[in-house]
Amino acid sequence: MPTLERASARIEPPSIEAAGVDERVGDRDLIVEAHGGILDESQLIALEATIGAGRHAWVYWPREHAVETVDRDRLRSYRRLRRAAAMLSPLARIASRLPRRARAGDPASPVSAAAPVTRIETGDDYKDAAQAQWDENPVGSHYADRSVPHTLDWFLEIETHRYRRYAPWMPAVMEFDRHAGEDVLEIGGGIGTDLAQFARHGARVTDVDLSGGHLRLAEENFRLRGLTGRFVHDDAETLPFPDASFDLVYSNGVLHHTPDTARLVAEVHRVLRPGGRIIAMVYAESSWHYWRQQVWRRGLVEGRLARGSMGGILSRSVEISGNDARPLVKVYTRDRLRTLFAAFRDVAIVQRQLTAEELPLPLRPLRVMVERVAGWNLIVKAVRA
Repeated sequence: MPTLERASARIEPPSIEAAGVDERVGDRDLIVEAHGGILDESQLIALEATIGAGRHAWVYWPREHAVETVDRDRLRSYRRLRRAAAMLSPLARIASRLPRRARAGDPASPVSAAAPVTRIETGDDYKDAAQAQWDENPVGSHYADRSVPHTLDWFLEIETHRYRRYAPWMPAVMEFDRHAGEDVLEIGGGIGTDLAQFARHGARVTDVDLSGGHLRLAEENFRLRGLTGRFVHDDAETLPFPDASFDLVYSNGVLHHTPDTARLVAEVHRVLRPGGRIIAMVYAESSWHYWRQQVWRRGLVEGRLARGSMGGILSRSVEISGNDARPLVKVYTRDRLRTLFAAFRDVAIVQRQLTAEELPLPLRPLRVMVERVAGWNLIVKAVRA
């Protein structure tokens, strides 16, 4: 059985007990088979007893061919979801019958790399989905509708939207202007928007990306800006760099898309110099977007939690996609993040990312306050011991 937070897997099912609990893995382990996103109380009790006894536990969704490793923090997440569903399901049934307000569609169609790209053979369904997603749907390109693709104006239009409209907090929190003279590695640099900020403020930058399409656009972005960088097409779970190579590792919205995030974080620790730092963003479970858009709207009002897991819902609906790639999407709590970065010191976590348009009118004047406790992004900063 996998030990990843969520993995693509197919388990041959023998007879499953009525409670959906199968102990065929052995005396030390337990698998709960689920057919919807809300686990039964008997399943939660069985998971709790197994974890309390120091045994391994998983939840398996056969329709999705997906399995999640369950620890105490994940078990708390399942219980929170069950309580929310019990409380909100009657309201969701009413909401599902109401006329839907017309909503704006997705932004303009994305622009892919100018030429076909080579994909890395990973042997992992989720990594292949990530390549399919971002080779064909470059991050941020949906919001550029006034400029000609592959021009400097196009890249600058994407940048302007990112830092002025979408995330004005980002330049300061992510410290773009504080690493002059340092060796900076970005994991999953997208089209190079953030990495260009480090470079133009004097950092020596390297981009490693699983998506060849992203990497090609990042190189193009740097060339048009007259910036210098190194661009490496590889898998960040096995970084192709010597130990102690970088002063800063930066990653914005990537760690939650890779199957073995713990392995990636261990690689970050390896390639950082002593005293080097990581700045990374992951999606937050305790966020307005997760509970309002994903759990309430997608899961309960649209009824998707009756048929599948929250992980499946996130893969289908978080990232804008024109090709139904369904990349892996995970969400984190602060406790889960602290466990993930236990090998680092001086771990600090801040919460950001909430636009006024996401909030009801009465809460919009309080957006900045709400963002710090319910923003969609958790940003972790830590020092290599």
